[in-house]
Amino acid sequence: MKKFKTAFIVFLLAAVFFVVFRLVNLNSIPVFVDEAIYVRWSQVMKAEATLRFLPLTDGKQPLAMWLTVPLLKYVSDPLIAGRLVSVIAGLGTMIGLGLLASVLFDSLLISALCTLIYSVLPFTVFFDRMALADSLLAMFGVWTLFFTVLFTRTLRLDYAMFTGFVLGGGLITKSPAIFFYLWIIISIIFLTKPIDIKKNWKKILIGLLAIIFISQGIYSVLRLGPGFNLIGSRNQDYVFSIKEVLTHPLNPLIGNVKSTINWLWLLFTPTIIVTIILSLLNKKYTRIIFCLLIVGLLPLFGQAAIAKVYTSRYILFAVVTLIPLSALGIHWLLERKGMFIKILAPVIIAVPAFVSFIYLLSPLSAPMSFDMRNGYLEEWTAGWGQKEIANYLIKQESEGEKIVVFTEGYFGTLPDGLQIYTEGHKNITIVGSPPIINHFPEALLATSRDNSIFLVVNKSRNLLSPDDLNKLDLITEYPKAVRKDGTREYLQFYRLR
Repeated sequence: MKKFKTAFIVFLLAAVFFVVFRLVNLNSIPVFVDEAIYVRWSQVMKAEATLRFLPLTDGKQPLAMWLTVPLLKYVSDPLIAGRLVSVIAGLGTMIGLGLLASVLFDSLLISALCTLIYSVLPFTVFFDRMALADSLLAMFGVWTLFFTVLFTRTLRLDYAMFTGFVLGGGLITKSPAIFFYLWIIISIIFLTKPIDIKKNWKKILIGLLAIIFISQGIYSVLRLGPGFNLIGSRNQDYVFSIKEVLTHPLNPLIGNVKSTINWLWLLFTPTIIVTIILSLLNKKYTRIIFCLLIVGLLPLFGQAAIAKVYTSRYILFAVVTLIPLSALGIHWLLERKGMFIKILAPVIIAVPAFVSFIYLLSPLSAPMSFDMRNGYLEEWTAGWGQKEIANYLIKQESEGEKIVVFTEGYFGTLPDGLQIYTEGHKNITIVGSPPIINHFPEALLATSRDNSIFLVVNKSRNLLSPDDLNKLDLITEYPKAVRKDGTREYLQFYRLR
């Protein structure tokens, strides 16, 4: 009874931390370049049903954007609507991890600890608050593992079918879901005794065929949209082929492994990493421990070996599978004798919780890797000032002005970052231009002076001549986060005289 009460309290803490860390200051970080694109796609798909496969034109699977569409009807801020999809996905991941730990370790307390770790971990807190597809992919990965474990324990066809459905959801979310097939094979090898595999190979084979048939059937839905072939071609922009990897096996592997270690140290936090190591001391669950280790580490090394573009969010789906091991390690500590050792458990949880509080209240001060701070806070990819400019334009429109805004770039933070906030305002037109502004865009010069004409550009990309700048009035500049070298980028907002 005492263990049940303890588990209940831990579950309650996990729920409270989840709500606070995911929903408070949800707009503390400005719109990111990919968020702007995804939310804009969602708005277009909401307005025009024939464009429901629009993300395929850029080789992106559309499920995260599809899920954003209904939220746009009820949430006034489009960015918040997109980020709520990740919050909901995060809740699904937390529940899935709790259930996974429960069936693996048959312990309500380990299950509760699993949910608590997920709720406070900076890695999950940060990306559950972003309108990106990675939290949704992580959710499908965890539930794929959960139903796979149920299948290996029972060999029931319905569990295999459920596995196929959630794996299919992953496939129409993001391409790395292909790793989930390997997870299934690994789980069968480690969680099923060799004698049982030999004895029940027909049931296992039928289950695997059901998983493949259902998941690929769901993935084939994307064939209904034009541009399905672009998924494969766009993937080549992000990864090296196996042939290329074999010609330079250590590049980019070594550099990407170093990045991975840095992300784990900063976002998974040292104390949680230590508890994963402690889980290895539990001899009762040796096969389960090694199964989860391989499931988590295989995508890390696999992506590190082939990735041309490698950022922290790409490994989220893999690292969440290591959380049950951390919960097992903390549980091992709680079972030791001695008050000092038991006190270590709340300290271990307090470290990631403290870091997450910094992300929540002061993201500019949070410990981030270079790629995260650079992308989300410092450079052109960070959308500081976008919402403020949009509000200014909407106010001008309300006073009867017809507005045309020219921006650097044809997609991304600009112009999509402005378009998501000015959607539905028919007298505001946002027009993209080349990413480097070294002369007035021809369309700007041809625009009727009956309109109020504005230009929005990042200062580093503003290469206009002094004569051209004299034709503009600088309304304001929005500073971005200070770089490591002390410099900073500015978003400049001009009006044509």
